[in-house]
Amino acid sequence: MIKNIVFDLGRVLLEWEPYQYMLENFPKHVADEMNEKIFESRDFWLMDKGLMNEDQLWQRKMEELPHLKEYILHMKEAVPKLLRPIEKNTRLLPKLKEKGFRLYVLSNFSEKNFELVHKKFDFFKYFDGMVISSHVKLAKPEKEIFLELIKRYNLVPQESIFIDDKLENVKTAQELNFKVIHLTNGTDLEEELWGILRECDGSERIVRQG
Repeated sequence: MIKNIVFDLGRVLLEWEPYQYMLENFPKHVADEMNEKIFESRDFWLMDKGLMNEDQLWQRKMEELPHLKEYILHMKEAVPKLLRPIEKNTRLLPKLKEKGFRLYVLSNFSEKNFELVHKKFDFFKYFDGMVISSHVKLAKPEKEIFLELIKRYNLVPQESIFIDDKLENVKTAQELNFKVIHLTNGTDLEEELWGILRECDGSERIVRQG
């Protein structure tokens, strides 16, 4: 029987589309370079892991990419505004709590930006626990951050569903025996959850509600 549901944040419960934003506001070649050298870079992952802070990241990128300084400064200010709830998914949280599931967050997230969203959005009140990468100096897809979640909250992976938009994170969860949902643009999260629950224990605890 499934008892626990573990959520990533970006592109699962919070919008996170910096590349699309840059395409809409900057020349395409600028958006491409910034996406590759900033948002998909190891430095960004290290920031999420808590090994550098936001100011250090942006300063480093301005030094590395001086020809993009004005765009980098723009994105430094824009990033917090891009993090908005995905309402169709956050609306599931109170329904799942009512059905008796325990809910958790396991997310790669920089310290300052997490503090901002945690204070701003009330859907966090539905969670029974959270492991945030920058707080524990571990990050997905490393197994160690999953093991931290398991240990901290005494989770049994076989009784847990893990939801993430990145395939490498989903693969790590599978290796640890979590049930998984790889959330892509075409995935209906509620339908996927309902399907896994029926498959696992014959339960229909998730009921579609208008």
